[in-house]
Amino acid sequence: MSSNKKKKQQGSLFWRIYIGVVAVALVAIAIGLIWLRGVVRDYEISQPVHAAQEVARLFEDGDYDRLYDLDTAAQELSGGDKALYVDSLKRLTEGGDVTWREAFSPNSDERKYAVSLAGERLATFTLVPSGKTTGHGNTLWTLGSVTTNVALEGTEAAGDLSAAPYRVSAPAGYVVTVNGQALTEANIVNSGIAILPEDFLPSGVTAPTMTEYAFFSEEGAPQLSATDESGEAAQVVQDGENAWTCPLKQNEQFRQQYSDAIITLAERIAKYTVKDLSKTSVLKNVASDSPAETILKKFSNDWAPPHKTAKVSDAVVSDFYVLSEDCFTCHVEFTFTLTSRRENDYVYPTSYTLCVVRRKGKGKLYNLTFN
Repeated sequence: MSSNKKKKQQGSLFWRIYIGVVAVALVAIAIGLIWLRGVVRDYEISQPVHAAQEVARLFEDGDYDRLYDLDTAAQELSGGDKALYVDSLKRLTEGGDVTWREAFSPNSDERKYAVSLAGERLATFTLVPSGKTTGHGNTLWTLGSVTTNVALEGTEAAGDLSAAPYRVSAPAGYVVTVNGQALTEANIVNSGIAILPEDFLPSGVTAPTMTEYAFFSEEGAPQLSATDESGEAAQVVQDGENAWTCPLKQNEQFRQQYSDAIITLAERIAKYTVKDLSKTSVLKNVASDSPAETILKKFSNDWAPPHKTAKVSDAVVSDFYVLSEDCFTCHVEFTFTLTSRRENDYVYPTSYTLCVVRRKGKGKLYNLTFN
């Protein structure tokens, strides 16, 4: 066989092998892309937003006949009258822009969504795992529950505060205003809610209480403000999706005046709890025959590891409430650090709630809780 003919045969064999390898590679890539596309599509299908869109579409399309069968609040809101439920929601949402978004759920096994009309809450619904999976093992979601959050006109619930979607709590004597209108006794759903237990305070000192109000808002998201008993502006803070709290105003002047003394007292108590201060020394700051005296006398201070020094740092005094001429309460938080002889630190975030009374012109600890 001539040399040229042999080279031609070798070249032909190379190209046949090369083309075969490339063809196999292209087929593998094509199969891989098809598989990857299927995996991506499978993953997208499993996302809860797809199930959420199906539920939200019932509100967007006004399919309230179907919602009545799904809504956990439908029977209660309409008194079992499906036509009233349907007609009321159609009238309520007519010409309005229904929107929805994911909301916070404390349950990691569900997804929660809020449905709103012109910025005001209309309903909520949840999704839960359906128990089924996609071909690639991804969890599929299904409707868990639907709850309408509005009172339907023409029903008893329309005037029933239990159906009101909003709540606000404020100290007794404070005035809370919603959208320019002051809430009244008619809005009260709970009163006399103790901020401090009565038995925490000396006899004759009245514990401050909170009042809870419920209300509707016909102007979208409500705007709240509050004033204290003296007519001065008070803080209002959001305390949940549709709830607010107006904290009892602390006496800022007294807090600044007595913060150092409170921190010193807290430090003495902390050091007593680790045997760095004697019982006799700490009881000098405690009112005789008081709950604090009993608590400290019975305190078992054997819990602490062996240490060389005990230090209080980053102390902050808050919730300083003057309850009478001779009594105030406050909360103190600090970092308590015990350092061993080998310079090892044991760090304990610590806080106390204290009740202090005046005895013979001097401040004395009357009660405390270890938080």
